[in-house]
Amino acid sequence: MEAYDVDAYAILDPPAAVSVPEGASRAEDAAPPPTTAVSGNGALRVGNDLDQSHHKTVINYKHESIVLADDEFVAQISSAARVQARTGRGLQDREALQRLADNYVPPPGLLVEAAEDERETAFQILQRRRVVLIGAEGRDCGQFAAAQRLGFELQQRNPQLVVREELSDEGFRLHADALLVEDDPAAVLVDLRESDDVDVRGVRQDLVGFTEALERHSSYLVLIIPPGMTRAFEEHFPGRVHVLGKPSSAAVFACHVRGIDPDALVARTSAAQSLERLWPPKVKEIADAVSDRSDRDEDPDRVLRDLLDDELHSRTPALRKQIRDKQESGKPEWLALLLAASVLEGAPPEHIVEASDQMLARNGLNAERPVPLLQLSPHARLGQLADEQFEHFDSDTRWFRPPGFGARVLGHFWREHPDLRAPMLDWIGELPAKVRDLDSDELDQIADRSAELAGAGGAGIAIKLAQQWAKTTAGASDRTTTSNSPSDRYRRSIAVRLLTATGIDPSLGRSVRGKLWEWSRRGNADLQLMTAEVCAGIGQSFPRVALTRLKHLANADNAHVREAVRNALRQIGNQLGASRFLRYVSEWFDSAPPARLRLLSDGVSAVLEELNEEVEADAATSFWRRALATMPPEDSCSAVRSWLRTAAQVGRDERNSMVESLVRATDSNPFTIAYLLRVVAVGQASSALGALADDPLTEVVHLLCTRLDEVDHAWSREEPS
Repeated sequence: MEAYDVDAYAILDPPAAVSVPEGASRAEDAAPPPTTAVSGNGALRVGNDLDQSHHKTVINYKHESIVLADDEFVAQISSAARVQARTGRGLQDREALQRLADNYVPPPGLLVEAAEDERETAFQILQRRRVVLIGAEGRDCGQFAAAQRLGFELQQRNPQLVVREELSDEGFRLHADALLVEDDPAAVLVDLRESDDVDVRGVRQDLVGFTEALERHSSYLVLIIPPGMTRAFEEHFPGRVHVLGKPSSAAVFACHVRGIDPDALVARTSAAQSLERLWPPKVKEIADAVSDRSDRDEDPDRVLRDLLDDELHSRTPALRKQIRDKQESGKPEWLALLLAASVLEGAPPEHIVEASDQMLARNGLNAERPVPLLQLSPHARLGQLADEQFEHFDSDTRWFRPPGFGARVLGHFWREHPDLRAPMLDWIGELPAKVRDLDSDELDQIADRSAELAGAGGAGIAIKLAQQWAKTTAGASDRTTTSNSPSDRYRRSIAVRLLTATGIDPSLGRSVRGKLWEWSRRGNADLQLMTAEVCAGIGQSFPRVALTRLKHLANADNAHVREAVRNALRQIGNQLGASRFLRYVSEWFDSAPPARLRLLSDGVSAVLEELNEEVEADAATSFWRRALATMPPEDSCSAVRSWLRTAAQVGRDERNSMVESLVRATDSNPFTIAYLLRVVAVGQASSALGALADDPLTEVVHLLCTRLDEVDHAWSREEPS
């Protein structure tokens, strides 16, 4: 994928052994990922029909029977698992913002005035006007990191403030009812760099009204505008545009390089001038690479020189010549091995070799193999890559040198060999079904390399591959049928990871999210099940995006899809916290069909069952006001009873607050009061509330009834005679 400066100033330390797109930053600012997609013991084979008996699982695929370890192992396969780590997008983590601030070199004029400049800083503009527009001379100059740093500065002054990014999908507008949440003050970050001119004009028209709404919501807006549009925005909004300056590259490099004296390194390599030509995102990336490779005992001087040379003078011509030489000398196996290794980098030799054979077959080159005794081992065959002309592959570790070179190889084939594109996509799409024993890391590698390939060839690549991996045998002939079998979850796990990564990518995300929106409303059951699981993965970072799509999926006919929506609601609610979750799901009440309200009731009940924090009274009252007015009785009954059971498990002060939220939500309406009293009475009669004589739940029920009776009588006394 295209490099993005979201972690340009090291929000986080890079994780070990994580595949990173060439040119992209690495971060491990992750919500803890769900359980692993596949246990990595090499015992899994993709397939269809399952025979589970005697503590084993047999998968029959293309007339072959493969034995899995045991039922417990198969149960670990989860398509919602192993999504990529968050990279600072969406709802911002407070600790990550603190680390950003600790490692951030502020450009002049962002937080403090430049010595020769008396104009307001970007932060002063934001404080005074509640809006600042961030421009820059290029696309990747550290704009998003600057927006995060401004958000952190606001949060330092108001700890109740949240910092969150809102994605600018097609048709995006600055509408307060969509972007600002009642009683949830926020610093909202919006990046328009990938928006088209029509969207930008619409946002510009909305900006005045939205600024007024910011005041009412005690919130702020940091708007990143596309390069080349600075003057247009300055003309319409004078004094609110800040053009991002460039800090010292030497200072940025020194801030991020680890375990090495940065000044001595730069002096020895005469790198100061070359570094100063680069903007902070690229400098930070180079510093991380120098640190990582130095930790692996590579000479930091040589690494820095190579990286700068590579950045300023692309090595693509050398790779192009090496590939052409192999083509002209008729070495198809070498080329197929190179492609296979670029997709399955780090995998066991037998997997890379098997994938290579699949690529040869795709090209009509089914070479005859000698008898088994005379066949070269997979390791020996793979050793062909490590010849004297090609020094970038280590056949022992199966990793390319330098890190990121494997992704470059794959992108090179895609860009420069257009006739190979269709075979490559078909080949990658079939790898999970045709290469045996892929473990979780290899599945992740396929998904991540597919995301990188989409960065070179467009979002359509990710969408096509995800559709292929999501397709189940059950859903092949029926739009309303899907499967949740282990083998189908196995393949779908790759699609979920791929769309989770590309769905929040700055350049690919719009198209992917648009497709998820389309599938949530009109997709078949296979695609809707995958969409629900992707929404669970992005829900913590982008709750509005995820919950809007889940809202439509709640109307699905398929039970697997509805269950996935229910699980996603529970996961998102637990990640966001009950108060924020109740605020975000308020849009589910708008024109809601019964199926959606039923799932909402189930989701809220599930979140309340695991509640471990106090629910804010305003959020609770607002939710219950809409729930009692909108939900069918059987659904609101379930949710109210969950609320009361939760209230019985907390401290007395919080218990009183939870009861009072229900009471206030009635707005003293006698019909609503009577309805709530009936919910309690029916619940007690059916033991749904489980009330006992000295049980805390009995106290909650008694308190609610007493307060409702007081409100009802007070309302009656105020009625005119």
